[in-house]
Amino acid sequence: MIEEAFLHFKRVGKKTLERLKGYGIQNWYDVLKLQNTNVISKNLVNSLVEEIHFYLDVLETENISCLVNNFKGEDKWRILGRYFDRLSYFDIETDGLGYDSRITLIVCYHKGRLYEFVRHENLEGFLDLLNDIELLVSFNGQSFDVPWVRHAFHIPELPCPHIDLRWVCKKIGLEGGLKSIEWDLGIQRPSDLIGVGGYEAVLLWDRWERWNDVEAKRKLIRYCSADVLSLQIVTAKVLKLQGLEVYITEDAFRLL
Repeated sequence: MIEEAFLHFKRVGKKTLERLKGYGIQNWYDVLKLQNTNVISKNLVNSLVEEIHFYLDVLETENISCLVNNFKGEDKWRILGRYFDRLSYFDIETDGLGYDSRITLIVCYHKGRLYEFVRHENLEGFLDLLNDIELLVSFNGQSFDVPWVRHAFHIPELPCPHIDLRWVCKKIGLEGGLKSIEWDLGIQRPSDLIGVGGYEAVLLWDRWERWNDVEAKRKLIRYCSADVLSLQIVTAKVLKLQGLEVYITEDAFRLL
């Protein structure tokens, strides 16, 4: 399905895309067959053919960063679909809701395993894990998680490409926060985590840091981990809505 993306090409907007579809052009390979026809203008064909060959090389070399950086928002789901089995998901928690807050916890689902990175313990280990990640997925990470990570670790950018699932959802009509989208998609969290949100996560960390409340720390990690695991479920359901079936275990929260 990734070869059906056209909006990132220089001379293709939504009107041109509709015109191409009207000519029966559904994917890049259909364009390559048109080089010796007069169905569409030669200048447009030549421009498309040049870019198509470039992006076929991108796919061949698996330059995921190039795809993420150049595909339009309407087509980012196609990247998620192509690399679904190789996606990693992450979420962070902080000790407050202001811009001076510090990261307290990072949870990442990577290669079938949940990794937990806790402030004052092993938070810096997340940097090492990032180097092994092919494509990182977050929810609202573009505005929140990624800037906080860059600031906390003093890095100019992530060492891996990143897609914010919030905007992928918005493009297909799923708006609001993660929990609202879970509700719309029929995703059910474990009962003890229903209703837990970012403010309570701040309080849980405070209880752990002030009073060494082990149960508060456990619940905080469990809550953040649920957010991360939910990202995989939401991604799978978004892809299904777009006509692409991907495999995901029925008990997606099994690792909690």
